[in-house]
Parts: sequence; C-alpha cells; structure tokens
Amino acid sequence: MGLIADTKQAIRDSPKGMFNWYVMMCTCIFAFSGVSKGFDEGNIASIVVQSHFKKVFGLSKESDEQYANTKGWLVSIATAGAVFGCLGCLPLTDKIGRRWTLLIATVIYMAGVLGQGLNGGSLSGMYASRFIAGIGIGATTVIPPMYITEIAPKSIRGLLTLQYAACQQLGVVFGFFINYGVTKSYAGTNTQWMLPTLLQLLPASIWGLGIFLCPESPRWLLYIGQRERAMANLAKLRHLPIDHPVLLAEIAGMDARILHETEAVGNSGLWDLLRETLVPVENRRRFFLIFMATLFSQWSGANAITQYSPTIFGYLGISGDESKFLATGIYAIVKFVSTLGFALFVVDFIGRRRSLLTGICLQIITLAYVGGYLGGTSNMTARQIANSQDATRASTGAIVAIYFHAVAWSIGWFSIPYLIGSEIFPTKIRSFNMSIAMGFHWAFYFGCSRAMPSLLAATHKWGAFVFFGCICLISLIYVYFAMPDTTGRSLEALDGLFQRPWYTMRKVAYAEKDEIQIEQLGKREIAPRAEHCEEA
Repeated sequence: MGLIADTKQAIRDSPKGMFNWYVMMCTCIFAFSGVSKGFDEGNIASIVVQSHFKKVFGLSKESDEQYANTKGWLVSIATAGAVFGCLGCLPLTDKIGRRWTLLIATVIYMAGVLGQGLNGGSLSGMYASRFIAGIGIGATTVIPPMYITEIAPKSIRGLLTLQYAACQQLGVVFGFFINYGVTKSYAGTNTQWMLPTLLQLLPASIWGLGIFLCPESPRWLLYIGQRERAMANLAKLRHLPIDHPVLLAEIAGMDARILHETEAVGNSGLWDLLRETLVPVENRRRFFLIFMATLFSQWSGANAITQYSPTIFGYLGISGDESKFLATGIYAIVKFVSTLGFALFVVDFIGRRRSLLTGICLQIITLAYVGGYLGGTSNMTARQIANSQDATRASTGAIVAIYFHAVAWSIGWFSIPYLIGSEIFPTKIRSFNMSIAMGFHWAFYFGCSRAMPSLLAATHKWGAFVFFGCICLISLIYVYFAMPDTTGRSLEALDGLFQRPWYTMRKVAYAEKDEIQIEQLGKREIAPRAEHCEEA
C-alpha cells in the first residue's frame, strides 16, 4: 500500500542494479542544497533575538517599534533576494546546464554567508549580505528538484524528489540546534552569532564539491543535442549497458517528450505564453488556482512563525535564550518528521485535497487557541502567569498548539501547491507558469516575513494569530469550492474540469473510479507500445 509498497514493487520489477548507490548519491548531493533555505531560516530567527547581537548592531538602543521594523528587514531581506535568484536561474539552466547553474548559485550563497558572518556590526552590510545570500537560496529552490526529477528512475521519482523537501526542514533543525549549542558555550560573545552563521559554509562546501561528482542531466544534454554524452550519463546512472532495452526506451521517452515540448512551445515569446495563460478560460482558471494556492500557503503564517519562533515561544512563557532555542529546535524536528511522514504515508492514502482540507482545519484550531491564550493573558505579567495554575496550563497548551500547527502546515499548505502546480498546466505553458508561481512564492514569503514583527506589535501579539486564522478560514472555503484532487487524472480530464466555473469544482473534485482505471489502463498500453517501437 502507498508509496513505500509501490517503491518495493518497482525495485522488484526493474533490472538489477538500476536502483544503485550512484543515483542515490547524486540525489543526496543535489537534495542537500535544500539545507540552505532551512538553515538560513533557523539561524536568523535565533540570532536576531540574542542580546549580544542586538548590542553589536546597535539594536539594543532602538525602541520596540524600531526594533520590530529592523528585525523584520533582517529576517525578510533574504527572501527578497530569493525572488531574483529564482527567476534569474531559469534561463541559465537551459544555457549552461543544471550542474553549473547550481554551482554558481552556491558560490553566490557562500559569498552572502561570509558577508554576514564576518560583518563587524554594520547593519547596512548585513542587509546587503543577506540579500546576496538570498539570491543563491532562491536558485537552490528551483534547480535541485528539476535535476532530481530528470535523473531519477521513473518508478521512484517522487520518493527521491521528496528528499529535497526533507532537507529544507533538516536545515531548520541545523539552524536552531547549532545556535542552541553555541549559545550554551559562547553566550554574550561575538562567537555566539558569528559561528552558527559561518557554519552555513560547511554544508554548502559539501554539496558544492559534490556537484563535481555528479553527471549532467541526460535530459538537458539531449535538449542541446549531445546525444552520446546523454546516453553515457544515463547508462552510468542506471548501471546498465548503453544498449540495454530499458535504457533505450527511457532515452526514446525523453526524445518524445522534448520533441513534444519543442513543438508545443515553438518560437513563443513571453508575451505569447502570457496570452496563452490568461486568454483561454481553462488556463486562466489554472493560473488563478496556483496563484491563490501560493498566496494562502505563505499568508497562512507558518513560515513567519518559523522565522520568529524564538520570539513567539518567549510570548508563550519560555524564557532564556537556551530554552527558546531548544523549544524552536524541537519545533524544527516536528516539521521535519511530519513532512517526511506525510509524504511517505499520508498523501497516498487520503489524497491531496483531503490532506489539504485536514491541514487547514488543524491550522485554524491551533491558531485560534494560541491567539486566544495571548489575548486572555495580555494584561498579565510573566510572574502572574507563573503563579496561576490555569494560566500555566494554558501556556503549556499554547506551546503544544504551535507544534501541532507545524504538523498541520506540513500535511497541507507546505507541499500541496508544488504538487498541484506541477500537474495542472499544459506542456506549452507549464515551465512559464511554474516560474511565475515560484516568483509569487518568494514575493509572498517576503511580504509575510517582513510584516510579522509589525503585525505582532500592532495587534498586541494575539491579533497576528487571529489574522492568520482568518486567512486559513478563507482558504478552507476556497479549497472546498475550487480545488480539485488531481490524483489519477490525465491532462485531458483536467482540461474538462477547468472549463467549468471555479465555484462548481467541488461537484467533481474527486476522480471517479472508472476514470482512474481508464488512465491506468492507458499507461499500461502505452509503455509496451513505446518499447516495441524502440525495438523496431
């Protein structure tokens, strides 16, 4: 049952050696670059609340309002850079390949990290360095999933691509726990903030050097006409002879896909692709769906809560830098484990739409509880809360609710937009729209991250959680009416779905059993036919 059983069956049915250490190593190296995004989130969330960091950069002299504004810029400026990194790397990957583009992005990221860690207390220098690092981070959210998808055996493609998402959450764990360990030993010194910042260079060096051990994507090599090199790289990745029928069939499939994409896109310019996206009603509804999914994903508040989690845990009654970092480290582990567990065990059983609805409902409940707690204790001091058993129990409940919120986001808005977006668009406009969607992802991420400190200050803390809860409630209504479950549906079936008004999507949200059976039968008939054509 599910992804694990399908993977085991695929391994049994495939040629011996196809699932080998080399393809796993290449996957791990590229997936490991996902650590950059999470490490940055965990690290900056931890250091901006350190007393010594605030003293070095002159933040301790600022009023609460000024500090909230400065903290917002320090945390969010990297996400602004990521918008440019994400959009800028896409044309580069087609010109120089996946490996060299990721290597350039890694060098840019490392330059930004060095600028942050060796900064002598210049706030403007910290802003500039974080923006530069963000450019590299943005590129690392685009290239690795693309490369892994192109080198992975088809039957375990989803499982291998998942490793990138897991590494993003692993980076958050690194960021928080390294800060926790360093704070225990070097509290009140420059080492407290410089060392964890500079330690981001270590994983970057690992995947940066590892890139040289990985082959270029066979699909990209075919795309630029280097057929012999593409076949040699694919043979190495599959541990199969270059004339093996399985390898030849896979190359033939790539050829057919590239030809189809080339014919579909042709000489279309950006204006043609934009017109193709917005003029046909079914494509316009697809675009609106992914736009709303990206909007709700970021403004549901989960990423902002992660970036400011030490501050938020302080509001909920956890005092002291060490205790805050330990709590946020556990929070990061919860997100990592729940993301991995969801992808392996949950989404295949209950489907994407049900997963999303479940996650949103749980987000609403947890956000309402945390907001209610902060509102109910807004007039109480920390000592009064500690001396009240009811308030203390409510504080513990609010901390638990934050952890459950991490689980809720992992099974809902964290991964569903990526899954939906990669499946609903026709070939001609798929890359164009996914690029736009990723740009919106980082833009909304920047907006929410930048607004979080001011939002907490302006709404007396509790209002921020009520605001995010309201966004989740609106998203729940939208998803119920407009979000289809794409599981088991072909592109042709999706065309029919998007020709109907968006608010009637709920009536046909799930694929009928006979629709899934027809799709699976079609795939089984196409596979041997393609193999036969290749042999002929």
